[in-house]
Amino acid sequence: MNNKFILSIAMMSAFAANNVMAADSGFYLGGAIGTSGIDDGGLTDTINEPITFKAEDNTYRLIAGYKFNRIVSVEAQYTDFGDIALKTKSGNKVFTWTPQIFSVTANLGYTFDNGIRTFGTIGLSTIDLDMKFADGSRPSGDGFDDSGDGIRMGVGVEYTPPTMSSLSFRLAYEADAFDIEDYENGHKTEDTVVLDSFYLGAMYTF
Repeated sequence: MNNKFILSIAMMSAFAANNVMAADSGFYLGGAIGTSGIDDGGLTDTINEPITFKAEDNTYRLIAGYKFNRIVSVEAQYTDFGDIALKTKSGNKVFTWTPQIFSVTANLGYTFDNGIRTFGTIGLSTIDLDMKFADGSRPSGDGFDDSGDGIRMGVGVEYTPPTMSSLSFRLAYEADAFDIEDYENGHKTEDTVVLDSFYLGAMYTF
């Protein structure tokens, strides 16, 4: 009788452990909305007249990833930053960027038993600035390219309600840093531009 009882306890424990492992791994999909920000890294410092260079829209994200365990995930994101406009003091647009970014990152953190997970992300991103002048035309010329590669870094926290183990909510900050070549007095320089965002999102784990 005691052996049967112990065997039953062992089987129930194994079943529960398997459920915990299942909740801590698997594919997930989600979306998010957030702020948009830019640090131009001195790119506009050589412009003599008063100007502003600001993000005008929210960011929108599509998120897909795979959780290996409570610590490690690999994540891909598509991020649309909306319009980032360079304007004169009078408010006239000089040019507009509409950055679209695809990134692949490692998501490293830890999921606690209460459903809270703190994490950091680091990886690579591909950036298309989609630059347009005020008249709608696009830059042209030998060697001009408004796309390139960057580095993505971020930190955040997630919460998975105990009663809804497949659904997670995320609050995070992420930034993409990339270099832009500039020419000043015939000399080529590189400015590091940073696009960043605080965002709130939700993911579903299958």
